[in-house]
Amino acid sequence: MLDRLADHPSVHRVATGRVTPRMGAGRPVALISKVRPVASGLSITINVDGAIIDAYVITDQPAEVVAFMDEQGWTR
Repeated sequence: MLDRLADHPSVHRVATGRVTPRMGAGRPVALISKVRPVASGLSITINVDGAIIDAYVITDQPAEVVAFMDEQGWTR
């Protein structure tokens, strides 16, 4: 998923941040649970088996990237 996101023409770079073990038995609602605008583009929270990953999407076209993530079904 991160490779596909990084290959999008509006994305300059994807950088992973903190990785936190996932607690509890609940299933995540979506692969990407949070999308927040930041000065450099977007801050996203990714839910995978056993972990929550914070990542940063460096872009000057955040709306295009958010639309792409929605089209892929990665967000709710």
